[in-house]
Amino acid sequence: MTEDTSGGGETQNDAAAERAAAASVERVDDLAADLRAAGDPFALVTVVRREPPVPANVGDRAVVTPDGDLVGWVGGAACAQSVAVKEALSAIESGEPRLVGLAPDPADVEREGLTAYPMTCHSGGTLELFVEPVVPTPRLVVVGESPIALALARLASETSFDVTVVAADADGEFAGADDVVAVDDPALADAVAGAAAVVVASTGEYDTEGVAAALAAGAPYVGLVSSRKRRDAVAEEVADRLGTDAESVVDAVTTPAGLDIGAETPAEIAVSVLAELVAVRRGASDRTATDAIDVEVVDDLSDDEERDDAAQADEETAVDPVCGMTVDVADAAATADHGGETYHFCGQGCADAFADDPERYLDGVVEGG
Repeated sequence: MTEDTSGGGETQNDAAAERAAAASVERVDDLAADLRAAGDPFALVTVVRREPPVPANVGDRAVVTPDGDLVGWVGGAACAQSVAVKEALSAIESGEPRLVGLAPDPADVEREGLTAYPMTCHSGGTLELFVEPVVPTPRLVVVGESPIALALARLASETSFDVTVVAADADGEFAGADDVVAVDDPALADAVAGAAAVVVASTGEYDTEGVAAALAAGAPYVGLVSSRKRRDAVAEEVADRLGTDAESVVDAVTTPAGLDIGAETPAEIAVSVLAELVAVRRGASDRTATDAIDVEVVDDLSDDEERDDAAQADEETAVDPVCGMTVDVADAAATADHGGETYHFCGQGCADAFADDPERYLDGVVEGG
């Protein structure tokens, strides 16, 4: 019988029995393939160096799931495998691979790029493990066909996002989109299920549908490209659909979506939204939310003199009274006349919303020309 002198570690006989019971390399490879196909995250831990008498061989490997389950063999369960699980979970969270070494004296293997641990297995020996996270590409759902939505879909596809566009025409072609689905309840619910982020940029056409579906699906990030005034109206409608209160909806939705980079054009606003998505994905904690006049209805200009000053500052642009986006007057997608004034819109959806109830959107609007 082998004596246990590890202070709670395992005997050599224990290690041999555990290794015999562990999943084979073939089973580990099959499990990894299944997890990849399902889009589930995991880490693959492989023995890349060993010195006897450690009970592992170069090429032994195991899969570690986000729940901390280890399938396979990389050494003793009470020592090497516990380190493997700890490092694998960190790798899954960060998305970065790492090299781990275990030795009776960690200084013997410690070097740049390697994290060293003491080898506490009774069998002793030296072990080095390569921990490779396999994290599926995050999926972004863009709801809408506005210029901002189209720009965001295109840019996000170049920044390691799988992009699904929700549009009125499911047969339409959208640059950067991996999939296009129609705006109906079943298709929309399926589209947002499992998405890492949902950005609603439909300029009033189906904001309520998009936000409600995203919140119902529990999307980690829900952003709405609109003015705060429009957000409040959407929040009321979403609250009615979901049987909750509007304040909870407002708290759960980032509005206006995007970081404050002074964006004005649709492409620039898309960049600001994408920057926020990257910041959320990478865990940045010092993000500054968008708070610029080009993405919200300007409601803090209290008198005609201030409005005149703002108009003179930029006579070639106007603020879309529905979504608050700055629009080049010459290139406006749509216009509407009301009360002797011409209003300019970034998209037909905003123009239609304005036509239905102009007075709802006119308070505080800055017209540039």
